[in-house]
Amino acid sequence: MLFRKRKSRPKPASGPVALPMEDAGASVPGCFSPVPGLFATSVSLLGSRSSQQDVLDYRLLSDGQFAAAVCDGMGGLNGGALAARTACFGFFEEYEKAVQDGGEADLPGIARALDRRVARLKDENGEFLDGGCTLAAALIYKGRVRWLSVGDSRIGLLREGQMHWLNRLHNYRMELDEALQAGELSREEYEAELPRGHALLSFLGCDGLRYIDCREVWLKPGDFLVLCSDGFFDLLPGPELVRTLTALTPAMTNLPKLLSPFLLHSQKRMDNASAVIVRYEV
Repeated sequence: MLFRKRKSRPKPASGPVALPMEDAGASVPGCFSPVPGLFATSVSLLGSRSSQQDVLDYRLLSDGQFAAAVCDGMGGLNGGALAARTACFGFFEEYEKAVQDGGEADLPGIARALDRRVARLKDENGEFLDGGCTLAAALIYKGRVRWLSVGDSRIGLLREGQMHWLNRLHNYRMELDEALQAGELSREEYEAELPRGHALLSFLGCDGLRYIDCREVWLKPGDFLVLCSDGFFDLLPGPELVRTLTALTPAMTNLPKLLSPFLLHSQKRMDNASAVIVRYEV
């Protein structure tokens, strides 16, 4: 069965979604440097949505790893927000449990544990939630990044002016693209199915993950690592994200100012938009 991302319907707007950052429901903490040479900041925008269903967090873990996670909730009422909170904060809990006896954490195993957690959530009436969420997470230690993704939130690496998106988007279009390349679909069949391409095939809460992506990459001095929801990706198309990241000051405190022009020209219906941005300088 295809699962389409369902969020509460945005309120109609007669003009741009926001001029100043605060009108977009922005949360932009200061720069955080957990270890020398590693700097992190984040942004979370409500947009024109009536509720915030993106959740993010980042912190230094007990084994010295720096960890970050972004979850994009989906579902009616508060289901998406609860799913995203459960998964985001649960990621850190599951990781700490996995490494308490030493050794390296099984990241796909953590994704499966979070999937079970979200699938078993209930509302105030004791009914199972009609919701779920994505996950984009990364662990960084001495330049080594282990990343994990489920759904269509993104993990990107900016290196020497080029943006590299590391993870697949676990939606119907991914399977359509693979089928087309394998010769299993004609171009006409592909185009006919493409309007349904955004439907998610794997997400936390489906109680049995179809896809989990987990890889490793090594950072170089000057690299940026970005974990973001699809709303943030849509807000800063293509080269605009590269220009925004390269224009950040060393402390990255000018992020709100850099984002303001995009909020001014955003569409009437702007999704929640959230990101964790990490700069590596060692």
